[in-house]
Amino acid sequence: MLHVEIDGAVPTTAQLHRVAVVNYGHFTSMQVRGNRVRGWELHLRRLDEASREMFGASPGAERVGELLRHALAGAPREVSARIAVFARGGDVSVPTDTPDLGVMVSLTDPVAETRLPPWRVRAMPYLRDAPHLKHTATMGLSRTRRAARAEGFDDALFTGPDRLVLEGSIWNLGLWDGETVTWPQGPKLPGITEQLLTAGLDRVGAPTRTWPVRVDELAGFQAAFACYSWCPSQPLAAVDDIAFVNPPAAYALLDEAWAAVPWETV
Repeated sequence: MLHVEIDGAVPTTAQLHRVAVVNYGHFTSMQVRGNRVRGWELHLRRLDEASREMFGASPGAERVGELLRHALAGAPREVSARIAVFARGGDVSVPTDTPDLGVMVSLTDPVAETRLPPWRVRAMPYLRDAPHLKHTATMGLSRTRRAARAEGFDDALFTGPDRLVLEGSIWNLGLWDGETVTWPQGPKLPGITEQLLTAGLDRVGAPTRTWPVRVDELAGFQAAFACYSWCPSQPLAAVDDIAFVNPPAAYALLDEAWAAVPWETV
């Protein structure tokens, strides 16, 4: 399925053209189950903070909620949702005190949180523009991911200076040493699924930390996983030639922590 609305209405060709050709905006993605979302308040905060940073204004949580609920009316009970904020007109390179912000809600088929066979990923030097934002400028991301796949890998793991591990193409990296879950520290997106899983781990009494990790230090971990809106704990078989055992105990813990994350009504 595909259902798209801009500001609560079927978009015009001109509106879609604007979104397609002006690469300045941001978004958030989530799985919706019966008008409920994990981390709904975090999604609203992400949209608000990114809007204020990029545009100097925000559509507001109430409006965003209304627009998502409008799009969900009549939709299947389970869907994937993407909420994007963009400037409806004007030159986005010129700051304005009264930006005309549009909100686009896209609904597509739901994605099960089922894990796929473990991925092999390639560590590649790349730093996204404004990495703390989930923005629409994804050319460099896609180009790096494409290069990794051309070498036979499933995805790319971005690295910074001194081979510091940052983030995956559309996911955060989680690591487990047999006791503690480590999130690599560096310029990256603070993923909502990462935040939720961290809270879930805290609820079940499992220690976590955010710590600088370099590629060669990955060998000291038993498990590595990709954490993103489609799956909170997708196993990684290897990063380059560094393989992970991925013991069942690691994923039993992650499943327990994820089950402890509550659903919130939209």
